[in-house]
Amino acid sequence: MKKTLRYNYRLKPTAQQEAKLIEFGSYARGLWNFLLSENKRQYEVDKTFIFYNEMASKIKEIKKLPEFAWVKAFDSGASQQVARDLDTALKKGTSKTSHQHFPKFKISYRVKKQHNDSYRSVNNNNCIRIEKGAITLPKVGAVPIVLHRCLVSKIKTATF
Repeated sequence: MKKTLRYNYRLKPTAQQEAKLIEFGSYARGLWNFLLSENKRQYEVDKTFIFYNEMASKIKEIKKLPEFAWVKAFDSGASQQVARDLDTALKKGTSKTSHQHFPKFKISYRVKKQHNDSYRSVNNNNCIRIEKGAITLPKVGAVPIVLHRCLVSKIKTATF
């Protein structure tokens, strides 16, 4: 069995980059809530759920709408990851063998009074890489990072 390694590093973003990371966290929350509401609506209509492939096509469709312009600004790999995470949560939440609850809507950090919105991005085509003391992120740029230990393997996913 292969062991998964996880590392936590401290980022030192500029004010603009920090705003972008906070914005992307709220976009991930908004996309999760939208896809979950679509699933609940679909279930009320015909007692079925929409899973990853349909969610990914729905994301593609809403990018064209002017009221969902924020989805275009969001990293596409991260939006697909939100759909994958919701797909997994739906499958585990509706399984009789799993003890997980059905997924819930994510509430705003303003309500919780915490800034802990996060998003996950997948490293497609080496879009997330560490070079010269900075980590390069899609649609954010090179963010300075405190490397207190070296990476042993390639980066597969990153949570911000």
